[in-house]
Amino acid sequence: MDEDNGDTLDTVDPQDPEAEVLALRGALLDAEFDLAQAKARTLLVLVNGPDGAGKGEVLNRLCEWLDPRSVDVLAYDLTDAEENRRPPGWRYWRDLPRKGRIGLIVGSWYHLALRARALRQTDRDGFARSLRAINEFETMLDREGVTVVKIWLELAPDLSAKRFRAKRDRSSGPGRTLVREWAEVDRRKERMRLVEAVGTMVEASADSPQPWVVIDATDPHRRDLEVGRTVLAALRAPVPRKPRAAKPPAKPRRITTGPSALSWLDLTQKIDKSGYEAALDAAQNRLFDLTQGKAFRKRGLICAFEGNDAAGKGSAIRRLRGALDPREARVIGISAPTEEELAHPYLWRFWRRIPDRGQTVIFDRSWYGRVLVERVEGFAAPDDWRRAYAEINHFERQLTQGGYIVQKFWLAIDPQEQLRRFEARANTQHKRFKITEEDWRNRDKLPAYSVAVEDMLALTMTESAPWTLVAANDKRFARLKVLQTLADRLEKELG
Repeated sequence: MDEDNGDTLDTVDPQDPEAEVLALRGALLDAEFDLAQAKARTLLVLVNGPDGAGKGEVLNRLCEWLDPRSVDVLAYDLTDAEENRRPPGWRYWRDLPRKGRIGLIVGSWYHLALRARALRQTDRDGFARSLRAINEFETMLDREGVTVVKIWLELAPDLSAKRFRAKRDRSSGPGRTLVREWAEVDRRKERMRLVEAVGTMVEASADSPQPWVVIDATDPHRRDLEVGRTVLAALRAPVPRKPRAAKPPAKPRRITTGPSALSWLDLTQKIDKSGYEAALDAAQNRLFDLTQGKAFRKRGLICAFEGNDAAGKGSAIRRLRGALDPREARVIGISAPTEEELAHPYLWRFWRRIPDRGQTVIFDRSWYGRVLVERVEGFAAPDDWRRAYAEINHFERQLTQGGYIVQKFWLAIDPQEQLRRFEARANTQHKRFKITEEDWRNRDKLPAYSVAVEDMLALTMTESAPWTLVAANDKRFARLKVLQTLADRLEKELG
């Protein structure tokens, strides 16, 4: 970016409104171009405020001043029944712009928390918990290269109501840009609670890396200029240097303490072949009935399968898939991220695949790749995979709070059984596609993977999203263990 832009903007005569706007527009376009060229981060601008403060006008002004080719306007109707069939955070993850782009958001995640407080759907403590959860979310976005700018357009309640009524009565001009978000907050006590909640929200962010910017919306011209300057400052802010991935240590070490979870698993467990088919059929029938029941319509099921190479994840998933209505269940295989996925935060590609309530998604490999393969192979910097445990727990907590049942399976086999299966695959023509050079190479890293698995289990085993360790030396036993565990979990959750 040309460093003269800042000097030019600062020396413009404030008594010459046209020159001031032209200087700001030029500086914004230069900074926007730099953002698009670098592709190092995303900029999200949250435009919030009372009805009548000019949110629609501000959006239009920013679209006028910026190059629209790299701007996404993301406006949400938070009462949309179809959108609300998924967790609240899904809509924002689904639409999150890639690095190098700007997103302008109306109807942000703060609106949900503020609305709940204004309507007394939550108390002060609940509102404070919502703000802490939002802070976790925004901290994760920041570390993943997403800069969040939060703007509150401040306007006295009487004036905002007066302006809203005036704009609503117009058939042209500013009336076209009217944004109404607080229709339900119409009683005086509700409006007062909203004002109080906004004050709490702004105050709570004062010492955070992403504080609220409160802009006086009394004068539309000065309001728009202040918004533009705020966006420009965010565009010009230096991009923190992302830590580089380091070569994993030759001798891996756990970052947690305590006994080994896998050492307690009895890998010799088997099931008699003669009773297997009947038991499998019974388990599949249970799962089908549970997922077709009325109670499941309001929920949803998300299964994550991880395990040693050749542990039988695919065969267990096929038996589970065979128990479900094919119209309401999907299997998603996770491999190395694409270029598009790398241009977004790590969890983006998983959030986008969250199903509607009443449906099932089965992940063959999952979001745990960051703390497994990316950690062991050195694809992720230590700072990135170490913070991923908390981010994953936050992700799964949002899913369970949104009504989803999250069940995670680790399928384990011993090295001898793995070698036997590798050799069988290599020597069987129709199974050769299942074995690769990477599989053989990973065998040499079994100690490192074992350490990573133990840390994963210790740091992400939660009551609401538990791990089930499956002894998979006997494939039939493993398949039944998966199906029966899942059926038991659904019965418990669905009552």
